[in-house]
Amino acid sequence: MTPFLTGRGPQIHLLSFDQGITGRIPAGARVPPVETTTASAAAARTPGHAAPELTFPIAGMTCQACANSAEKALLDIAGVESATVNFGSRTATLLHAGPAPAHAQLAATLGELGFSLPAEGGLGAGVERDTAFAQAQETAERRAQARSFAIAAASTVATLGAGLLDAPAGSDVLLAAPAVLIAGRSILTQGLRAARHRAPDMNTLVGLGALVAWGSALGAILAPEVFGSSGGHARAATMILSFVLLGRLLEGRARSRAGDAVRALLDLAPPLARILRLGEEVEVPLHEVKPGNLVRVRPGERIPVDGTVFQGSSSVDESMLTGESFPVTKDPGERLWAGTLNGTGALSMKATGIGAATALGRIAEAVHHAQGTRPPIQRLADRVSAVFVPAVLACAAATLGAWLLAGAAAADALGYAVSVLVIACPCALGLATPTAVMVAAGRGAREGLLTRDAAALERLAQIDTVAFDKTGTLTAGAPELRSVEQPAGAPPEDEILALVAAVERLSEQPLARGLVNAAQARGLAIPPATEFEAQPGRGVGATVGGKRVQIGSPAAAQAWGAPPALIEDLTDPIIARGQSPVLVLLGVEPVAALGLFDAPRPESAAALAGLAGLGLHVLLLSGDHESPVRALAEELGLEDARGRLSPTDKADIIRGMRAAGRRVAMVGDGINDAPALATADVGIAMGGGADVALEAADCALLVDDPSRVATLIRLARRTRSVIRANLFWAFLYNTMGIPLAAGLLVPVWGWSIPSSWAAAAMAASSISVVASSLRLRRTSLA
Repeated sequence: MTPFLTGRGPQIHLLSFDQGITGRIPAGARVPPVETTTASAAAARTPGHAAPELTFPIAGMTCQACANSAEKALLDIAGVESATVNFGSRTATLLHAGPAPAHAQLAATLGELGFSLPAEGGLGAGVERDTAFAQAQETAERRAQARSFAIAAASTVATLGAGLLDAPAGSDVLLAAPAVLIAGRSILTQGLRAARHRAPDMNTLVGLGALVAWGSALGAILAPEVFGSSGGHARAATMILSFVLLGRLLEGRARSRAGDAVRALLDLAPPLARILRLGEEVEVPLHEVKPGNLVRVRPGERIPVDGTVFQGSSSVDESMLTGESFPVTKDPGERLWAGTLNGTGALSMKATGIGAATALGRIAEAVHHAQGTRPPIQRLADRVSAVFVPAVLACAAATLGAWLLAGAAAADALGYAVSVLVIACPCALGLATPTAVMVAAGRGAREGLLTRDAAALERLAQIDTVAFDKTGTLTAGAPELRSVEQPAGAPPEDEILALVAAVERLSEQPLARGLVNAAQARGLAIPPATEFEAQPGRGVGATVGGKRVQIGSPAAAQAWGAPPALIEDLTDPIIARGQSPVLVLLGVEPVAALGLFDAPRPESAAALAGLAGLGLHVLLLSGDHESPVRALAEELGLEDARGRLSPTDKADIIRGMRAAGRRVAMVGDGINDAPALATADVGIAMGGGADVALEAADCALLVDDPSRVATLIRLARRTRSVIRANLFWAFLYNTMGIPLAAGLLVPVWGWSIPSSWAAAAMAASSISVVASSLRLRRTSLA
């Protein structure tokens, strides 16, 4: 496990686990541009998005209409190019031109709507601060809701008791007053504020419904000739508020579970660490640890920071980060990750990353960002929810007028209108998609699968073709040197191999490790190299001892000026053995051809069979020679395999398939794969891949296991199914519930939905949507 990606919209931040350094191509190395852009897929598909981004939590939203109001208000701020407010994750994301909006301006804008945000200095401060603020606000809101529910429930019991005991007239109005005026105060004030800003929301509907019900009961006492009998409206007001407050309490708890993944990730890191100061072991808060400190980790403890083993040896359980179930042995010099679990050995480690700068912090940031994004399927729900509340208010007014015109008593007409107000539920529409995305992002993180955003997850569910790179993706990525062919008069084999190792140890390509290992196995002294250059699709070069050494494919050697006939003489024997030929040139003269063999990963055959079982077309796109590509394809049972492809060729093939109507995912791990990853509908980078590949990808696998691709696609498909089901039932509930509450069936069957039942149904609809999304936490991805 090495690097991975995370992103904030078009601003893709490339993250490496290697001491916090972006990339492993050495400083000063020159990587020429490839013909197809290696920019992020998201940016490539959405040109013009170069504005800085700011993401922060918002407290106080109670429904999707609140999120819509906040979004509109934020868009009115000067310099804000786009604003997205996610009701499910309670976050806002702004793209802004120039400096970010001032905290005071954001606080004032949102404060007018009754919302709050972190204190100054807390905006954009990272996932840990965002999560802490959101958790504190959730706890405070839950306590307030619990108190309000207790008051409303007590009023409900009291009004029911008054009815059973034939209490004096008007007693139910007095007993209902605490529910309406105390328990319902926040609903009434928020609803009034929203209406005053011409953005009525769920609070407006519920507050108006409860107020009308209680007011009509009061009117029946003060002006019985106008209102007639109260018909139990006071009791209905208490029940409306009781059910709504109970629903919000349960919904909040369920929604909190949907966002548990980020909190669980952050909780993996212990709050304290033991560092060595002046030879003594001192326990300090985690934020006091600095890069370079020596940290002691005892057996059975969680590792507090990223770093390298300085002393000791142990096995470490990394499953919480990678999903890999087997512990990994760690010896001096090897990497350790914060949040992983130490085994039976004691370790001293040198800290390199703390808090947000650790792999754990970056994964949490990636999940947090993905949870706050919205897929395209959400657009329909957004359009409906934008006009939903005004439409419901109009329906309630029409219901009242229609029943009065039909000759119904004022109390009955008001009862139908109240039922319409409280049964309508934009919350179910607003929660249908974001809660599913939140749970899916968290489930993916537990499985070692990261997605850039919700749109990538939606595209992944539509994939019908998966293209794989060969080296390091379907193969082990550890090519072994099997043979060497040299022309007459060439320098000795060991001398050439030492020069090759000098260049390749600066390279990111998988074959580099095999060549360096071959030189080290022979005990060769490896000289230093300078002026390193990587040429994607061709090879690498550097200056070693005053000689220009170039290493690459036969096609690259020919492009560098090597004689074609000599290239064939050197490579034909290697190709005949089913090995991959690599040419070594001193200047423009070939001095050796190296035969490399890269064994397939043990999981590759099962991975391809699993994808075929999902009904997907699978193909292999490789820059390697046709002979080893065909040999690997036959071994893995793959019919569509293409070799000798440049990075541009791979991108062109994918572009052609997309033009033909196919939805293509590309899986790769090298610099050569970046153009194809960016061109595909979905780019998937393997966990040990090059940083450029990860930057161009939409998804990342934290483990080098191609079978995880099928797991990722299953997660995407099941997420899509849950979202579709949520939206279907949310739309069905509202389209059926509102007419029934309006009394549509009264002339036929004499039946309608009482306002108290309508409130219960409304609360249940929101809870059911969240509960449906939580199924993704347990669903099988096998």
